Amino acid sequence: MASMNRYVLACCFAALLTACGGETPVREGARVVYALLETTPVPSDDDAADDPAIWLHPANPAASLILGTDKRSGLAVYDLTGQEVQFLRRGRLNNVDLRGGIALDGEIRTLAAASNRSNDAIDIFTISGEGLVSFVLEVPLTLADPYGICMGVDELGEAHVFVNSTDAEYQHWRLNPGGLLQPRLEGAWNLDSGPEGCAVDDAAWTLYLGEEEHGVWQMPADAARADEMLLLDAISSGHLTADVEGMDVYRGPEGAHYLIVSSQGDNSFAVYDLARNNSYIGSFRLAAAAQAGVDGVEETDGLAVTAAALSNTFPRGLLVVQDGINDSPSANQNFKLVSWADVEQALGLSPR
Repeated sequence: MASMNRYVLACCFAALLTACGGETPVREGARVVYALLETTPVPSDDDAADDPAIWLHPANPAASLILGTDKRSGLAVYDLTGQEVQFLRRGRLNNVDLRGGIALDGEIRTLAAASNRSNDAIDIFTISGEGLVSFVLEVPLTLADPYGICMGVDELGEAHVFVNSTDAEYQHWRLNPGGLLQPRLEGAWNLDSGPEGCAVDDAAWTLYLGEEEHGVWQMPADAARADEMLLLDAISSGHLTADVEGMDVYRGPEGAHYLIVSSQGDNSFAVYDLARNNSYIGSFRLAAAAQAGVDGVEETDGLAVTAAALSNTFPRGLLVVQDGINDSPSANQNFKLVSWADVEQALGLSPR
């Protein structure tokens, strides 16, 4: 994740390049995609927006919502037009993820989890059937400065949280053992250098995690099996440029199965085919869409994707990415909304 100093430098560099008629760095050969919509800017200035998650409305997909962290003040909730509908002031929430299908107190619930750097804790939220987000519990952590976070839910309806720190420690928490909200630490392990972004593929029970200066790893979603961690792709392959940041898994209805990773150093997104031996498919970038009035995307920290058909605008799913430099006009950082159908077209992906 870009620090405030890196954010300021990036903004100055972008402004200098623009003044000289140039562009911010982009990956050579990356396909061009355009965001269709963007969210209201987060309330905090400087480097503030960070990580999104997508909540699917159980009855009306078009009423689905986007949760996005403002890592200086809390958690924002947006509708699919990008309008803010709720804001929860919980301090320095860095990353957020959510899962439905969780067995809790004899009911099936949806929970969200966010890393809280103000309190060195995991914040737990419930999401009602109509999309109301409510804070319910703070889980104190023994690791200092929690950073990235991701969730998974197993076949028993038990929710798992994987959270990391800036000093490269990972912890695995089970939120609702036995159907009760009594979070329990399952184990911990370390990487060699700083991580942040991670994602769980529930169906395969696999954890994908990024080591910012090294690459992407995969392992069973279980701290007890951290010794089985394998390198999916290294920066040295040329597919990624440090920092490796946000990531998420796309599972489509026709067997499409992809991992999308933010390659922050060259403002691109790498796509891997998880159904075909994790092969690298290609990269895309998000350019300015003049007709839609949506600027391009740089310095992406977090992202989230769903394959659900949400509306005519997002018929094959939605990709949401954080935009580190929100310009044209210049404003606080925000999140961009991309139709997955446009990514498919740009990369030549076809339904299986």
